[in-house]
Amino acid sequence: MKLIISSELDKAGENIRNNLLQYYPFDKLEEDMHYDESIDSLLVRIKNETIYTDFPENTVQNTIKEYNLDIIDSIIFATRHKSVAKIPTLTCHAPGNFGKADYGGLDGQVSPSNPIFQKIVLNEISNLSKELDIQFEVSLEATHHGPLTGLPTTFVEIGSDKTYWEIEKVGELLARAIYNSLSYNEEKKHFKIASGIGGGHYCPKFTEIILNTDIAIGHIIAKYNTPVTDLMLNELIKKSKSLELIILDWKGIKERSDLKDKLSNIDMESIKTSDIVKE
Repeated sequence: MKLIISSELDKAGENIRNNLLQYYPFDKLEEDMHYDESIDSLLVRIKNETIYTDFPENTVQNTIKEYNLDIIDSIIFATRHKSVAKIPTLTCHAPGNFGKADYGGLDGQVSPSNPIFQKIVLNEISNLSKELDIQFEVSLEATHHGPLTGLPTTFVEIGSDKTYWEIEKVGELLARAIYNSLSYNEEKKHFKIASGIGGGHYCPKFTEIILNTDIAIGHIIAKYNTPVTDLMLNELIKKSKSLELIILDWKGIKERSDLKDKLSNIDMESIKTSDIVKE
């Protein structure tokens, strides 16, 4: 069962949640908990900030025991995205901290990624965004902020400031994108599972790859978190189920020769972004 989480403190999350409830057959179980049997998905609104709510699946699983629902297998957070530039942006990313945990989670720990869902939902967002009057950038983000979870997790966000968080049409678009992506079946989707290293926070090269190839990307270690240590590389691999490929934004990596040595010592294929998309 998929778990969709929003926070009552998050206006963008409220926007997306309201549209999910308006347009799709979620049945009320409790005041802040609704279930859609057709896609086996639970929609839960929490009272705290999402990025500081570690392992929410445990709390929710205990709460729903009386309803005889399936075990939660993945998490989608519907939230706001905030940036100083205030550019209208629709984003998704895996949560966690390859470096210091300044905004939730724990230092050096990341949640399991969900590259297949991340690929499908970003493509849905990209296609649906053409319907909007406002031109939004559509982008992956590098792995950042909390919370820490024990299940494959993706953040889907409206950015980049309050001007856009409460626009109903944008909330409807992300609700549609999430809902359309929830019925994915991993066995029926043949994507190459990858993680990324290097480049800026908004990952334009990795975004291009996920939108235009058969590669699904989960975690991304941005340049500001390089050089990559052995602990970081181990955490990346450990939290990337079925990982087949590490993609390198080669120009956007500190201490490249050291990383090259590390990759040569593990049984993992690696390739440069320039070998996939034009620089």
